[in-house]
Amino acid sequence: MKKISNFIPNKVIKKKENIDKYNVILKNNISADIASKVNIINYSLSSITIECADSSIASIIKFEREKYIQIFFDHGLYNIKDVKIKLIQFQQPE
Repeated sequence: MKKISNFIPNKVIKKKENIDKYNVILKNNISADIASKVNIINYSLSSITIECADSSIASIIKFEREKYIQIFFDHGLYNIKDVKIKLIQFQQPE
């Protein structure tokens, strides 16, 4: 019986590794109170998508967008020109 990991394409594995690496870069370069409420969930050649736990953090990142772009630039991600923000949608209990 083959492991399920044998069926996962290498590009998917590499993307997950890159997201993990970018999360470490981000969280090591921002304050702990913000770091605990954000996660990078996707990236492309020119942008990174950050998911935020609340709207206050999303607003901070939105207005300090250049600061976050600079963090990635300082760590060799020279093509990143935009930071996209996504707010976590919590499910209401039924």
